[in-house]
Amino acid sequence: MGEVAARYSEPYNPTGGLAAEGVLNQLGRPDIEALEVLVREAVQNCWDAKRPDVGKIQVEIGRRILDDQRLAAVRQEFLVDPPPGLPLAEQLTPGMEILYFADFGTDGLGGPTRADRPGMKRDFVDFVRNIGQPPDKDLGGGSFGYGKAAFYIASRARTIIVDTLCINGDGQLERRLLACALGENFDEDGRPYTGRHWWGVIEDDVPEPLTGNRANEVAELLGLPDRSDISELGTTVVVVAPGVAPESDDEKDRTLEFIADAVIWNFWPRIISTSGGVARTMEFRLLENGRPVRLPDPRTHPRLRGFVEAMDRLREDPDGDDELVLDRQIECRRPMRSLGRIVIQKGPVAPLLPVKRAVPQGARITADSVHHVALMRNAELVVKYLPGPSPIVGRLGYSGVFRCSVDVDEAFRRAEPPTHDDWIYRSVSREDHQRTFVKVALERIASLCREAAGYNGAGGTVVDGDAVPLGEFADSLALLLPGAEGPGARRPAASTAKHVRKRRNAPGRAGVSKASDGVWVSEGVGGAPQGGSSEGASAGSTRDADAPPPVRRRYPELRSVGEPSLAIANDGTAVVRYAFELRTYGQRVALDARVEVMTNDGSQVEADAPLGYSPPVVRSWSGPGPREHHEGRPVVGPDDVDGRWYVEIPLRDEAMMRVDISAVVA
Repeated sequence: MGEVAARYSEPYNPTGGLAAEGVLNQLGRPDIEALEVLVREAVQNCWDAKRPDVGKIQVEIGRRILDDQRLAAVRQEFLVDPPPGLPLAEQLTPGMEILYFADFGTDGLGGPTRADRPGMKRDFVDFVRNIGQPPDKDLGGGSFGYGKAAFYIASRARTIIVDTLCINGDGQLERRLLACALGENFDEDGRPYTGRHWWGVIEDDVPEPLTGNRANEVAELLGLPDRSDISELGTTVVVVAPGVAPESDDEKDRTLEFIADAVIWNFWPRIISTSGGVARTMEFRLLENGRPVRLPDPRTHPRLRGFVEAMDRLREDPDGDDELVLDRQIECRRPMRSLGRIVIQKGPVAPLLPVKRAVPQGARITADSVHHVALMRNAELVVKYLPGPSPIVGRLGYSGVFRCSVDVDEAFRRAEPPTHDDWIYRSVSREDHQRTFVKVALERIASLCREAAGYNGAGGTVVDGDAVPLGEFADSLALLLPGAEGPGARRPAASTAKHVRKRRNAPGRAGVSKASDGVWVSEGVGGAPQGGSSEGASAGSTRDADAPPPVRRRYPELRSVGEPSLAIANDGTAVVRYAFELRTYGQRVALDARVEVMTNDGSQVEADAPLGYSPPVVRSWSGPGPREHHEGRPVVGPDDVDGRWYVEIPLRDEAMMRVDISAVVA
């Protein structure tokens, strides 16, 4: 090899500076695996560097072990003289690994190599020297310039190597290679240092990258991808001694397997081609010590294919809703602005085979069921999978895609934290209504998720049966509700006769009465019907003709209101909501609801419950007053009780039920 590289450590200047530890803390503590953060940030950087004259970029992700000979050369001729406060020396040992991310079809890191030199393009200094540089590319995926910290965090040595082929200021191809590290600040010879270090060629007391043949030699020593002609423009970032292997119950190293999953869960919109003419714009190649690693196909993935189908539709002209799709424009009305478009695909959810290893966040939060919307800006990189309500019918789910409009992309970019994995509207300035745009979009998305789950977005009640496109599932669900008819996704009959509901009386009442909507039913005292015999009087007795007529006591009355409806309770529970009106005539009354499980055909009450089965019980009562009652038999009144009431029973999709409501004088 040629000239030995030199190490440069950054001293504090008289006006201060940013300590290396501050850089490492910029990403915070996101609730996703460190390896997924690394994959997201690395590939996002690749996408943002895409050349405008190419249709797609190629990304190669590889891991390899440096043999003893290569490691010795690296230690003696490149990563020399490890500084204090940096865990590099202890990692430069036999068996050390490197993990690299290489992109092609990109610009490479061009521009000046020193931060104090002018230049229109400043990609090299922005990535290698500067911290927190704002983006210089419209509709890119990045925003803060802090994502590079993910590379250092992933390294047990807190050291990375940057290898790039670019076009320099003279219009010539130039290969540049430089190592960088972030350690603890320290003092040496009475001078404080920030903890930032570089390995390269020292010129005018500034660490410059290795170039030309010297850069080629070190890249070959490390086993990095070839870069020699203009077709190989791009950048390779190497993580020295990676320490982000995900946990696994079988104690096997599944780093590349996790990376493959992270790639498809976060970048599938760029991996797929759409029949309408949108071609794939990212191509991945994964290597384990030179051996290819298979990348799953998003179109056949049991959890992702619904999102892919929604994306296919999103890339076509809007076509309105159908039985299995919601296709809507999301708009803000004050001020008027198109915020984006959402497509939600409904359908069966495949069972998930248990995986005893760490998985990307998207796979983790959709493990039980898919009822999520993939959020993205115009870069079409998944920001997050936003969960919505669980569907009413548990065997169905929905997969959605929301992409914001181009003219509000900046507002959503500003809503992202440094890890780009969320939209937080409170972090957006109120200037130019940007906060409003993000907030309204998230609210509209949540409302449409409720609709996709079987609830409307406003009041929480299910939409009419013909608007729930669940076919036979909806017909089965209708049996759970007394008086509710199918036919699910099929069109309803032209007219329906008024349904008369058979009502079983409360305990203590004899006989069976029939009540339809609008008919008041008197409940009496302790279950005695209005007009019944008084205790201690004989049925044939007569009163004294001269005695004053007795005061007729008014008993509580109930009237059912409409049919039962499906709703989501305040705590997110799916419930059947029964509405009724109550008259107490100024008395305190005890409310009761008897929940009866019906036979499969709904014709009669189950005489014997299955072994171990516990019937549904009342979740809550709510009436005209402000209080919600969670007792099974609340005593209410005499004030603020007359009027509309609701009783909620948790939904059981495995049982049909009927509810008898009664009110007696307490």
